[in-house]
Amino acid sequence: MKITKLEHSGLAIEKDHKTILCDPVEFKTILPIFDNVVAIIITHKHSDHFQPELLMKLRTSHPTVEIFAPADTTPLLSGTITIHDGETRELDGFKLTFFGKDHAAVVSGQIPCENIGVIIDDVFANPGDAFTEPPVHPRVLCVPVSAPWCKISESVDYVKAIKPEIAIPVHDAVLSDLGKTFSLSWLDSTCATLGVKLDTLAPGSFIEF
Repeated sequence: MKITKLEHSGLAIEKDHKTILCDPVEFKTILPIFDNVVAIIITHKHSDHFQPELLMKLRTSHPTVEIFAPADTTPLLSGTITIHDGETRELDGFKLTFFGKDHAAVVSGQIPCENIGVIIDDVFANPGDAFTEPPVHPRVLCVPVSAPWCKISESVDYVKAIKPEIAIPVHDAVLSDLGKTFSLSWLDSTCATLGVKLDTLAPGSFIEF
């Protein structure tokens, strides 16, 4: 499996010459061209994760692609498939397990929208904009590191709770290069203590396992 970091929380997961995209976006960087995109997973409807015009372009270039999203997101793009917490799908050799329900609160006591995480092949977990613990123990865990709803202490606690083999920082476009140095140093020290490999990926870089 190959995991490529895109912008912000965007990710491409490739296996056997097939690709799943999670929260693909374009801000400063044009999305790379991927062969045989079979699925796109949108964790929630906020514009730093969900860009309808880009998704329509991807659908044009990959006419058989299936787009999955939470119930409050699917009405915003026709043909999108609603998925729920606990649902499992088998798709082109991938096993997709969806988990979670709510986006993390930005203001205490207020849930801004629905949010769904995904586990792929029981080894890779992406929680979207939340710190929901996946129902399986993944080898690779995406860890949000900065947001209006997120503190780095919560990112650290998330890694401590799940203890993956590899942690990939995501939701990082809101940080400057200097800010990343400050925030990721705390995560790095925690990972080192736990024996977790922290893979800080720049857009376009990847890991394989």
